Amino acid sequence: MIRLLKIDLLKNLNFRAFLIMVAMYFISLGAITASGMEFLKWLKDKGVEFDEFNPLRIPIYHFPDIWHNLAYIGTFFKFILAIVVIISITNEFSYKTIRQNIIDGLDRWDFLMSKVLTISLLSAAATVFLFFIALITGIIYTPSEDMRFLFKGVGFVGGFFLETFSFLLFALLIGTLVKRSGFAIGILFLYTLIVEPIATFNLSDKLDFLIPYFPVRAMNEVIKVPFPKYIFMEIRDYMSVESIVVLVLYCALFVYFTYLLLRKRDLQ
Repeated sequence: MIRLLKIDLLKNLNFRAFLIMVAMYFISLGAITASGMEFLKWLKDKGVEFDEFNPLRIPIYHFPDIWHNLAYIGTFFKFILAIVVIISITNEFSYKTIRQNIIDGLDRWDFLMSKVLTISLLSAAATVFLFFIALITGIIYTPSEDMRFLFKGVGFVGGFFLETFSFLLFALLIGTLVKRSGFAIGILFLYTLIVEPIATFNLSDKLDFLIPYFPVRAMNEVIKVPFPKYIFMEIRDYMSVESIVVLVLYCALFVYFTYLLLRKRDLQ
């Protein structure tokens, strides 16, 4: 497995756009997730109040809320890594490196596993990065009396990994299907932001039970929006077992269908 990962990393690390996009992801993730309190301070300095409520009293960066809050915010940046994955797989077809790998002795399953391992590494690195951002900022801003909640809710970081990993596998499937980076990125954004939302919105009342089982919706079901609780609205402040199981099954399906495409595809 290490050999397969090294093979794929060697190709990607020699591609400047890969390094730039990955760097952009971590800079963006770190800057946005860690700067929320500074934004609230800026609002306070500008005299902004919400019905005479001091915005600095919103415990966004306090334990245990910070784990849920930052995990949810962090999932929005998965699109950057998805573009990285699409460019990586479509370059294999454009430059025929996949064909050369097969000639050199890799079978198609090994080739797919090299991509899945790279996706796992990217997802794990993002998760560790988010964990330390949440841990450090939480220690900075959490009142001492709430430090006993230091690791309460830390499981949301695992949910962040699962959502990121599944979305990147989805991007890998689309890139393998389309083989052209521009078209694949367009299809990914079109399906995620337009097609599926419209499809779920227009389902009849008799079929609305299917909504949580659409691919992107299944990803979004793991970590629900946390912020309405600050205006005293009820939220789901935990990850349901059902949503996790559904998403794990989708991960398996994404890998399976990607393998089917690779197995049937003419690489000449």
